[in-house]
Amino acid sequence: CLSSKQWYQRRVRVNSTERLEVGDELTDLGEQETPRSPSAEVEESESVSPDNESVESGATSPTVRKKRGTVRVNSMRGHRKVTRRLSINPGDEIATQRSKRDFVQLGGHAGHFNIAGPGSLWKKQEKEEDYNVEVRVLKELNESSIRSYVPDYLGCKEHDGVKWIGMEDLMCHFQDGCGMDIKMGTRTFKESEVQNQNLREDLYNKMFKQDPNEPTPAEREAGAITKLRYMTFRERESSSETLGFRIEAFRIWNQNTSNNYKTLKHHDQVKNVLKCYFNPLSKAGIGGFIAELDNLKQLLEESTFFKEHEFIGTSLLFIYDKERVGVWMIDFGKTTAISHLVTGGQITHTKKWELGNYEDGYLRGMENLIQMLKEIFEEREDDDEGVHQHTTLRVN
Repeated sequence: CLSSKQWYQRRVRVNSTERLEVGDELTDLGEQETPRSPSAEVEESESVSPDNESVESGATSPTVRKKRGTVRVNSMRGHRKVTRRLSINPGDEIATQRSKRDFVQLGGHAGHFNIAGPGSLWKKQEKEEDYNVEVRVLKELNESSIRSYVPDYLGCKEHDGVKWIGMEDLMCHFQDGCGMDIKMGTRTFKESEVQNQNLREDLYNKMFKQDPNEPTPAEREAGAITKLRYMTFRERESSSETLGFRIEAFRIWNQNTSNNYKTLKHHDQVKNVLKCYFNPLSKAGIGGFIAELDNLKQLLEESTFFKEHEFIGTSLLFIYDKERVGVWMIDFGKTTAISHLVTGGQITHTKKWELGNYEDGYLRGMENLIQMLKEIFEEREDDDEGVHQHTTLRVN
């Protein structure tokens, strides 16, 4: 079993471009993007010293900005080249072997993602506000200390009246990867969504259908409730309120996606589901996830951007295969700047939420998730010597 320090010993230096191949119609928040050569490549080469983590600045031009970072990979992979291309339009076929694979969608609405080419995908955003927010947040996080834990932003465009965001396909780093989507935070709705205090009969009926014993005598008499009342009731029906996260779905190897976990509330229930997901993984691999989450939590605690935003509806995406493990933050359409709305301009992400304080419980959820994984790690028997030692994959 490798120690946390040993997880970071193998490094691979990567030159990557922020913009990959794009079409004439690809736009970046309204600005026209000049098309690039289809031969744009990401090349990897061994880095000898694990302590050499300085980031070199690449050549900058009006149309291409380069950034460099590190990728932690298993040295068995050796040298390899990855070419990533973004199709001109969502749904267009790119005739390459890498793009012809089954797309795995764990959460969200079906049909909201299209493979855009090797290493890239298109994500559909139907709401104008969510589209603008996700583009802005992705761009800002791509330039922040958290950039290695979010997908690369590759561009955006409108096609047939629908807005699409081009981004890195995180599954492309894995061979038949096993994925899990965990929704973070103690609430999954924005404060602005529950400001209206009008009583609604439809929400009362929804609540009554889920739990006939939930309505108070006054609510039964009125036959209606506010949206705030319904949304807080809904959060209590899952582990979001109790643990600060809930499991949305996971998929292991070629099995069907498993996603019936939104009504699990208690520690042991959630822990048993996590055990199912991590069961094929070595103990060392679970240790790699713990190291990744510890590192991400520290970066978030130090991030001014994180402190000045409520992160609502975002998820942590876990992926592993027979060689690697990795975790990323995804889904930023409901992320809201709150520095002008709260005293001191920042939130803790740990305090209990009350209407008006904008706390989301994100870090509270991370603490509980990390603790649960540590429990699973300690309960697991040590790996046999012949068991493959997974490494973490991280692009900075």
